[in-house]
Amino acid sequence: KGDMRIASFLILCTYFVKAILVPTHAPLHRRDLLRNTALIAGIVVPTIAAADATEWRDPRWESLDLKGTTIPLRSVELAARSDYIGQTGLYPDPLLRQIASPVTTFGPSIEKVADMLVAGMKSNATTALQYGIDARIIALKGPASPNSTPLVFINPNIISRSGEERMVTWREYCFVLPPNLHVELQRDEAIEAVGQDVRGIPVRKTLRGEAARAFQHELDHLDGILIIDHAGLEEL
Repeated sequence: KGDMRIASFLILCTYFVKAILVPTHAPLHRRDLLRNTALIAGIVVPTIAAADATEWRDPRWESLDLKGTTIPLRSVELAARSDYIGQTGLYPDPLLRQIASPVTTFGPSIEKVADMLVAGMKSNATTALQYGIDARIIALKGPASPNSTPLVFINPNIISRSGEERMVTWREYCFVLPPNLHVELQRDEAIEAVGQDVRGIPVRKTLRGEAARAFQHELDHLDGILIIDHAGLEEL
């Protein structure tokens, strides 16, 4: 038994060495590795419930029988001309696996879309892509915004994160997923978020707590990543 335990330990060590040293294109690999290490080590991190500003649920779920939607992808210009933000995609809509395109042109169209996005928000945070608009735009409001007013990031990104020892465990849900589906996952406690405003002027904000969590959640959406991709099989 002792030899088997030693062999198992060596295999485990080899797995983590390879995971650290072998390059990977998976953007969440570093966080997944930390989460798996914590689970194996039996580390218990207190769960923090995500802020829930509304009990709104998409009424389409019942009529669709959880079959999801098929929302067409639109350009910023087409969305602005329609003067209608539209509806969000519902899983397993292929839209939710799209990677949003960067915004390269600023002007009335992008301002119009940003205004419609904020006006149509059903939660504290959302993206243009969830409404079928092919643009890297995140909107934050309420507890998710570091300002007293809604904050819009065009071409958002994270340029620095707090240390992995400060990762926070959250129990998240998402309006694009079936009701009552929650996933426990880890997010960076603090991030340095950058982007542009609707005029193309650079924006830089230090986000903590709920604002940091929401930004990371929405940035995942812009890359076609959902909270279920963070989950272990036992959570699904």
